[in-house]
Amino acid sequence: MVSGSGGGTSSSGGSEVRVYVRIRPLTQAEAQKAPSSAAVDPSKGTVVLRGMRGEQPRSFTFDGVLSESASQHEAFELAGRAAAADCLAGYNGSTYVYGQTGAGKTYSVFGCPANSVAELMADTHRGFACRALEQVFAEVGRHTREAAGLVNYTCTCSFLEIYKEQIIDLLDPSSVGLQIRADPVRGVYVDRLYEPTVTSLEEACDVLFRGLQHRRSGATHMNERSSRSHAVFALSIQAIEQCPGGLTSTRVGRLSFVDLAGSERQQGLADGGLSLGVSSSTAGAVGGSGSSHADDAAAASAAAQRTRVREAGAINRS
Repeated sequence: MVSGSGGGTSSSGGSEVRVYVRIRPLTQAEAQKAPSSAAVDPSKGTVVLRGMRGEQPRSFTFDGVLSESASQHEAFELAGRAAAADCLAGYNGSTYVYGQTGAGKTYSVFGCPANSVAELMADTHRGFACRALEQVFAEVGRHTREAAGLVNYTCTCSFLEIYKEQIIDLLDPSSVGLQIRADPVRGVYVDRLYEPTVTSLEEACDVLFRGLQHRRSGATHMNERSSRSHAVFALSIQAIEQCPGGLTSTRVGRLSFVDLAGSERQQGLADGGLSLGVSSSTAGAVGGSGSSHADDAAAASAAAQRTRVREAGAINRS
């Protein structure tokens, strides 16, 4: 998982880009073949891959690590809560999850499949997106009450997927082939993407639920229900505050959750060999759909953080 906030130093005062690794539990079939080869030390932020066939163990260090027993609540507290708080403060933030098919990316971001909005909201396994919405609307409600009408919030949501190089609006699946545009004021955005205004947690979760129903998934040899597309759920918050002297202050923050389709060998696919290779333009669309934060995060990414991303990829391949 990669979590970051753009636009200089975030409200949390930390690094703009942080890399976390979450180890999922072994499946029953995997456990029968061999024990887990990864040892996690959350206190040090390290993952040690035990040597196989006489190889020496390899150690990797990240901003945070989560063991097989970590709950969704623990994962969000470590890797998601700060980005949601920064969004309320007017920063753009993103949380990306990536890795091999079956690693648990969609589970971390969106939780288990739900049959209703109520089930989605009540599930103890609900993902980062739902938990961030809870945090944001709780804080919006608190700020509104404390400001006694001097602050007005407007929240909008969007949900898109990138499938076979096409950008599709998950809130309006008939709207396909959307284009990425750049504007001096708006920054990078997706033209004609539906962004409904939401006034409550329930309305925001309804948007999330409707989008999830339209997302493409399919069976692979590694995962019975695997995401076959990249998906981006975004929440935008505009706060207009009445200041002394008749002046107004406006701040806008945007929070994006990016679930990248899993990677695996071609012969591991059960849907006719769908290629998941991503072109540079598509990779830009995944980042660009979260407004200007993509450029901010790229500028803030230091060499040490890029090394951690590569090391996370090494763990996925091991």
